[in-house]
Amino acid sequence: MDKKQIKNMSNLRALGLTVILCILAVAAAADLEYGTHIIGHVFLMLSVGVLSVIFMTCDKAVFVLDAAALIAIIFFTSNGSLILSLFGAVIIFSAMLLAYAVRKKSAKTSAVLVVSITVTVGYLIVMAVFYAAEGGSLALEDLFEKLNGLGDSVKIYLADVITQSVDAISEEILAYYAKHDITKEMLLEASLLAMEDSVDWMKLLLPGYFVFLVQVMGYFGVIAFEKTVRIARCEAVLPEIHWQLYPTQVSCVIYIVITTVYIITSVFFSNSSFAVFITNFWLALMPVMIGCGFRSLYLRLKHPQLRRSTIFILILLGAGCFFIPDAVLTFGILTMTFMGAQDVFLSRAVESGDPRFREKK
Repeated sequence: MDKKQIKNMSNLRALGLTVILCILAVAAAADLEYGTHIIGHVFLMLSVGVLSVIFMTCDKAVFVLDAAALIAIIFFTSNGSLILSLFGAVIIFSAMLLAYAVRKKSAKTSAVLVVSITVTVGYLIVMAVFYAAEGGSLALEDLFEKLNGLGDSVKIYLADVITQSVDAISEEILAYYAKHDITKEMLLEASLLAMEDSVDWMKLLLPGYFVFLVQVMGYFGVIAFEKTVRIARCEAVLPEIHWQLYPTQVSCVIYIVITTVYIITSVFFSNSSFAVFITNFWLALMPVMIGCGFRSLYLRLKHPQLRRSTIFILILLGAGCFFIPDAVLTFGILTMTFMGAQDVFLSRAVESGDPRFREKK
């Protein structure tokens, strides 16, 4: 293949990646301005991966033009939103750091953390600047008061929804409850109390949910990078041929211990401050183990001796979701993450030459 053909292929790849990036930018800005916001941020995270591939495989002039196009598209699609445009700048910086991490042959787990931390810190700085510019106080006590006010607003909204639902209960159902000395007022009071407890519990678990969410968003960026690399046939830039989430043995042990403690506290000390701490810790550790669990499940489905039993268990879990979905889904997630942590622990042990896992001759 001569130099002209190579150059033409490079230009074609740059054009294709630019088109993908522009589509993602338009979709992100449109959703952030008019839609759900969550999907928009997912599209922005996918842009991190695509832009990182452009940075690594195309001319720097192409990267600069694509970065400028990203911000311009977000700005005009969102009717001149400056804060969303600055989010675009955070995305560009995150893409560059992801490319740097890949060039340093970082593990996939580390790359996810790089993207997660960069995007989170960047978003927080942008939002803090705009919040302060509008006269908001960044003092911790004021922020906590704002959070409590938001929680109260959620309670008021849900209380209206619950009241309307109870008012809509048919006379036949109310008559059935009346046979057991349960009045409509008692149903409403019990539902409101349960709702308030749920909202209060969710507020206590916000740190864990936040860390969980930013890791998932970071994973979207890294997986978009990996898939884009393979589509563009530039696999040589990947640190490894099979670039996978691969935590350390220590991480696996910590997750197994924390999950075990979480199960115990959920049963016996569900309302304690220790249970809140453990649950937040468990949520923060879960994303990477979910990824490892899916890989372990995939490998078991491919294994000729384990495939049937794995399919049978999945069918049982699927059937159970029709009857007790919350319990079955929780059990399924716990089992899958335990399985993933165990498999990674054993693989790490074999790689380290642990004599307990050496094959006996």
